Amino acid sequence: MFKDYRKYQRYSILASAKITRRDEGSQESLTAQVSTISQGGMGFYANASLEKATRVAVEFLVDALQGIGVLEGKIASVCSQGNDYFMGIAFDREISYDRFVSIIC
Repeated sequence: MFKDYRKYQRYSILASAKITRRDEGSQESLTAQVSTISQGGMGFYANASLEKATRVAVEFLVDALQGIGVLEGKIASVCSQGNDYFMGIAFDREISYDRFVSIIC
């Protein structure tokens, strides 16, 4: 029987975010469309890819979410979707429940 291996439930979300590369002094960034989020990570679409394990910072571009601050983590997965890419980020620290509720509500 299939067992869900995720620690936290994912939620659909429609938000733009700036993903900034944080390794070796690079400040390169790309704009992404966030599609799912959980307390432990998020999934997003972008028109350029980042390598797996790349350190990143996430800053939401939607007014209602800007107060959440910057979330840091690393690229956990990369999947080509035609001309775009779907990537997953594993956050360095889990988002607190209260902070998470403010994101998805």
